[in-house]
Amino acid sequence: MTQTTRLQETGAAEAPALQRRGVLASAGTILLGGIAAQALPGAARAGTPPSLTRRAIFFDPGAPVLGNPKGTLPIAEFFDYRCPYCRGMHPMLQRLIAKNPDIRYVAKQWPIFGGPSVIAARVALAANWQGRFSAINDALFKTHIVDEASVMQAARQSGADMARLAHDMKARAKDLDATLAVADLQAHALGLHGTPSFIIGSYLVPGALSEKDLAAVVKDARAKLARNPA
Repeated sequence: MTQTTRLQETGAAEAPALQRRGVLASAGTILLGGIAAQALPGAARAGTPPSLTRRAIFFDPGAPVLGNPKGTLPIAEFFDYRCPYCRGMHPMLQRLIAKNPDIRYVAKQWPIFGGPSVIAARVALAANWQGRFSAINDALFKTHIVDEASVMQAARQSGADMARLAHDMKARAKDLDATLAVADLQAHALGLHGTPSFIIGSYLVPGALSEKDLAAVVKDARAKLARNPA
């Protein structure tokens, strides 16, 4: 038995105890009415917080996308490169995306572990403008990030154009600020308390999962979207 919260169209929350599948219960999953395929066809319905619409979360123009850009199963991850649980889940997510061509993975940079995390997030977002997000994302997760130098070393190892990276980070600083601000706003509006946290289809899953449980949630979310396509 677990508490599953449905976010109402008014934005208010209630918490009825509902019996869910074991994996969902163990993950503390929250069912989001504001993101469920039938509840929000793409635009906000009356009373739904604008930051929590399906489009706002899964189609944020500043958030990098991996997997299939036209995938029918959206997954958004709120993460920090210095979070040990995020690092642990990174290879699992890589395998999941590789095995499931319907997944559209959205990277939500939420740097809550301090200054070096913020630098890493900004570098990764800027690298996306030169088509290097996937490579630098992988490099940063494999790097022991302690300062700006370690972040830049990872960027060089990823094959990023360092001159362009420096230029974009300066010239488009406001764009980076905006993308990070949106992710932070959404994380707080969703009541997230740490990283990693996922929105998989219409499920909000706070916390790390085993590979088996991750696959089970994905299967459940896919089935739910098939019954109620957006």
